[in-house]
Amino acid sequence: MFTAEPPSETTIRKSTGWIIALSIVLIVAGILAIALPAIASAFFTSVIGWIALLSGIAMIVGSFVSHPIRGFWLTLIVGILYLIAGIYILSNLEAALLSLTLGFGILFIVEGIYTIIMAFVHKAGHRMSWMMVINGVITLILGIMVLNGFPYSALWLIGLYAGISLLFSGSSLLAAALSVRRSTIAS
Repeated sequence: MFTAEPPSETTIRKSTGWIIALSIVLIVAGILAIALPAIASAFFTSVIGWIALLSGIAMIVGSFVSHPIRGFWLTLIVGILYLIAGIYILSNLEAALLSLTLGFGILFIVEGIYTIIMAFVHKAGHRMSWMMVINGVITLILGIMVLNGFPYSALWLIGLYAGISLLFSGSSLLAAALSVRRSTIAS
């Protein structure tokens, strides 16, 4: 029977060192995105454009490579649509940014209303349903703020949200890596 030995302290320190470095990069990127939300918004929107463009190319190539298999036309058409969307986003970054921001604003309003209704109708969380109401109200207010400030909210929304996400991802990754390192040293 095969039994794996636990990794050595040196191996764990080396592995967690890389994770700590990555988490610091994420934290710095998050702070920069929060500090410069307009630049971060444009950057993340262009990343979406590149992803759509490359996905479209891959789907088009894939449709021809797997031509004998069913679904050729569907894969080809979806690939062409992705390609067009990617080209459009990259060549019209401002319009894409405005569309994404408008979409987020509408999404937040719908989510806020839905969460408030769920809290009252289904008493989700029982005695703690008031927390769902607060969550719904905050989400609703955020959506109203985004749409009320539209189109200027497009300058900060996506960059700010991406920055907050990067900051929290980096912080939680750092905490986990430091916890693993401390538990290894303690044992």
